[in-house]
Amino acid sequence: MNTALSWIKAYVPDVACTDQEFCDAMTLSGTKCEGYERLDKNLDKIVVGEILEIERHPDADKLIICQVNVGTETIQIVTGAPNVKVGDKVPVVLDGGKVAGGHDGGPLPENGIEIKAGKLRGIPSNGMMCSIEELGSDRNFYPEAPEYGIYIFGDDVKAGDDAIEALGLRDTVFEYEITSNRVDCYSILGIAREAAATLRLPFHAPVVEIKNEVDDVNDYIKVDVQDKDLCTRYCARVCKDIKIAPSPKWMQRRLAASGIRPINNLV
Repeated sequence: MNTALSWIKAYVPDVACTDQEFCDAMTLSGTKCEGYERLDKNLDKIVVGEILEIERHPDADKLIICQVNVGTETIQIVTGAPNVKVGDKVPVVLDGGKVAGGHDGGPLPENGIEIKAGKLRGIPSNGMMCSIEELGSDRNFYPEAPEYGIYIFGDDVKAGDDAIEALGLRDTVFEYEITSNRVDCYSILGIAREAAATLRLPFHAPVVEIKNEVDDVNDYIKVDVQDKDLCTRYCARVCKDIKIAPSPKWMQRRLAASGIRPINNLV
């Protein structure tokens, strides 16, 4: 079972130890931690950039020259991405920074790929705009990412922001071996409760509120228990006026960090 540290901190916000200390403490208390992985491994000097101007490369039909505001300055980046336009906010790795891999979605190199300022067909380029694959993830976990091209942020970020933080990748995923006698740890809440007990920290359970309508549920559905010896109780609830849409960003990021593909709000 995998759990993201950020999700555990939603219920145990006072966790302040290192990843290795957390892993060791959980193992010693009986919740065996097989290991952990930093989602921001090999991601360095990556910020949100806003594209201010775009012009065609004079010597290459498939390349464009972008002027990109990265918060502290405006830099020039040459790219062949087909999906960017003026006003887009994109992840930008600065000169001397690193990305996790290439844009082809292939195996990630152990030490990542360093990005340096240079020239593309004679035009200076001082950084690189990133696809979600170059940041070590893929479209299964970021369904809003384009199939080909640069990842485009929404309006909830600004130039100069930490792009890795905005993508929810400033996180650690722990892998546990949960034995069959510890079914209480078969959930995020269970792991979080165990972490609170192990680290002697307060546990903040989520508060669930159910808003009841005035309608009579029996007008919509009826449950008939045909064998009360095998099923002593069965509950059902009717949910109305549901519109299928993407899940909230915070939910998508928590699911993706734990290795679960976000699909939509209903799923």
